[in-house]
Amino acid sequence: MRVIWQQRWVWVLLGLVLVAGCGTIITPPPSPTPTPSSLAPAAGPTSTAAAAVLLTPIPPTPTFTPSPTPTPVMHLVESGDTLFGISLEYGITLDALLSANGLDVDDYLRIGQGLIIPLDTESESVAVEGSVPASILLLPTPTPLPLETSGLSFYRTTLGDIWCMGEVVNTTANPVTDLQLQVTLVDGLGTPLVSGVTLAAADYLPGGARAPFAILFREPPPEASDMSVALLRAESIGAITAGFVPLTVSGLEGGVSGPQYRVTGRLLNDSGGAVERATVVVTLYDDEGRVIGYRQSMLAGQGRAAAGANVEFSVLLTYHGGAEPASFQVIAWGVRGVE
Repeated sequence: MRVIWQQRWVWVLLGLVLVAGCGTIITPPPSPTPTPSSLAPAAGPTSTAAAAVLLTPIPPTPTFTPSPTPTPVMHLVESGDTLFGISLEYGITLDALLSANGLDVDDYLRIGQGLIIPLDTESESVAVEGSVPASILLLPTPTPLPLETSGLSFYRTTLGDIWCMGEVVNTTANPVTDLQLQVTLVDGLGTPLVSGVTLAAADYLPGGARAPFAILFREPPPEASDMSVALLRAESIGAITAGFVPLTVSGLEGGVSGPQYRVTGRLLNDSGGAVERATVVVTLYDDEGRVIGYRQSMLAGQGRAAAGANVEFSVLLTYHGGAEPASFQVIAWGVRGVE
């Protein structure tokens, strides 16, 4: 009987061992925690929030810092100074000088008076008093008429800018118009440095006549020592300019007037009809025939002159170089009008 109970305890113990072993086998190991990269995107609000985190933040608005105002250039008036002369010396327009100082063209200057020189005014190529503005430049013609240039001159202003002057010579027998030139600064070896475009100061240039031109180069290359000129445009009188007519110049007189030069004379309208915008251009030359100054001026009253009228004119202009002009020339024209 005792043997039987021992056998039963053996079977019970064997069953317990088997159950414990089976539990160890069938129990699954714990699943590893998934990494964020293996997560599938969730739907709904959670997805919207996750996308918002990936947006690039808007940078802050930059704070405006004003640039420093340049120190103005001042000119102290000396004996012999004029408004025209000062504007030419610094390469600025007379209107800009008057506006910057609250002056009128007829105001008198005092020795020691300080004038503001407005060098920050924008300008492409600044021409001398009364000349044609460069803002109305025309496109170059494919083949300009075979004209010549002469009287070329090269001047530095007080601030180191460079004035280039000269004239176009109409070597043909017929009148021409739309005279456009390219002026290039070159170094001592003739290497081009910088170029600009300007117009000759004549809407109508008769055969054999000459028309001056000028251009200002601001802050030119320091090695600039000479200039070259190329004619870009020159046309025969066409339908638009057919109404231009030459006026006869007579009774010319010229002489130094203080620090400037004055030319007087008369214009005869012998065109056979009334004209408007009667205009004269006076050019000054040194003793070597170089252009040292010019001015284009329209007669008072919109330049109107009746047929056969003989109208007086007086032009005061500034010149470069210090020495008195050796000679001058005058051309004049008008546009046919109505009586």
